Amino acid sequence: MSVVVKVLRLATLGVAGTLIATQALACRCAPRTLAEYYGDADEVVFARLVSETAADHERRLVFSLVTVPFKASALRSDGLSAGDEVTYLTGASSASCGLEAVPDGVYVLFAADDPTRTGERLVSTCDGSRVHLAEGDVQPLDFKDVPARFVVKQLQALAGMDVLRDVSANAPNPAEPGNDSLIGLLDIKALAHGGVVPLHADPDARAPCIARISELEALETREAGYEFSAAVVTAKRDGWYRVRLASGAAGWVAQEFAGTWFPYEELPIRRLSYLTGEWSGFVWPGPGAGLPNRSGVWSSQQRAEYPVEVHESQQIGGMVWFRVSVLVASPCAGGDGKATLSGWVPGYGATGKPNVWFYSRGC
Repeated sequence: MSVVVKVLRLATLGVAGTLIATQALACRCAPRTLAEYYGDADEVVFARLVSETAADHERRLVFSLVTVPFKASALRSDGLSAGDEVTYLTGASSASCGLEAVPDGVYVLFAADDPTRTGERLVSTCDGSRVHLAEGDVQPLDFKDVPARFVVKQLQALAGMDVLRDVSANAPNPAEPGNDSLIGLLDIKALAHGGVVPLHADPDARAPCIARISELEALETREAGYEFSAAVVTAKRDGWYRVRLASGAAGWVAQEFAGTWFPYEELPIRRLSYLTGEWSGFVWPGPGAGLPNRSGVWSSQQRAEYPVEVHESQQIGGMVWFRVSVLVASPCAGGDGKATLSGWVPGYGATGKPNVWFYSRGC
C-alpha cells in the first residue's frame, strides 16, 4: 500500500487512529519527481473541481475531466473522456494531507485505488496532486524537476512511453512461427484455378499436412482490393506463409502455391484509410521519437474508426510506423481533407492488432 493510501485511510480511523493522525498533522512529504508521482499512481488526470462534500473524517471531491486521462485505473470498466465526472476521496484537512478545495480550480491528480473499498480512489498532497490553474492569487506549484508550465507535455510523454512499452511487448515478429498478429495478406493463386492447397503444421514440406483447402473461404481473409479477398498471414519464413483456417487452426502455405504478397506496411498507404480502435490517440513527431501529442478527436471509449491519410511507412527496430494526418472528418462524410494532427503512429496497438487499415471498396 502506498504512503498516500496509508495516510488517507489512517485519517478516517476515528479514535483508534487518533495518535497516528496527530503525528501526521504537519503532513510532511518529501518532494518527488513528476515521473515518480506518475509511476506510483493508478490514475493521472487533469480535472476541474465541481463540488465538495464532507463525511466520516474525509471529503469527497467531484471533478470534471479537462482531457482524457494520462493514465486510467485498471479497475475502471469503461473509458473516460473529457467532460466526464469523476470522484476522488481526500483527507478531511491539510493536516491529514487532504487537498485544498479551490472552486473551479483545475487540478493535476495522481490517484490511488483504495485497497479497502472497491471503486474508490484517493488523492492527497503527498501523492503529488495539486491545483494547476485557478483564478485569483492561487499560483500553480512546480514539481521538483518540472515547472508547472511544462507539466502537460511531460505527462503526455510519460503516457506515450507507457503506450510504446505495451506496443513493444506485443509487437508481432513475422519470423516467429507462433505469431498471431496480421503481417500482410496473401493471394493464393492455386485456389483461383480450382486447385487444392495443402496446409502443413510447420514451414517444411516434410511436416504433417493438417488440411487441404480448395476454396479461399476456408481461410481467414480480408479484402486487399475491391471485391478481392486474400488470406490473412501471421508469419513468413523461408518462402512459407502462416495462415489461419476459418476454424482458427493455423497452417503453412508453401511458396509454390502463393500468388501476390501484400505486406501490411504497404496496404494502407494512399488508400481511403482509418485508425482503428487499437489506436492510443498519440501521434509522434518522428517514428518512435520525440514528445507525442494526443489527438483531440481520440476517445478512450474506443471509437471504431478515425479517418486518416497515410503517407508512408518505416520499419524502426522491427516495428512498422506510419506517417499519417488525422482528419477532421472522413471524405465519405464530406470531409475536405483538413488535418487536426500529423505525425507518426505505430502500426500495432497494445494488443498486437493493426492500428491502421483501409476501406477496400471506397466510401
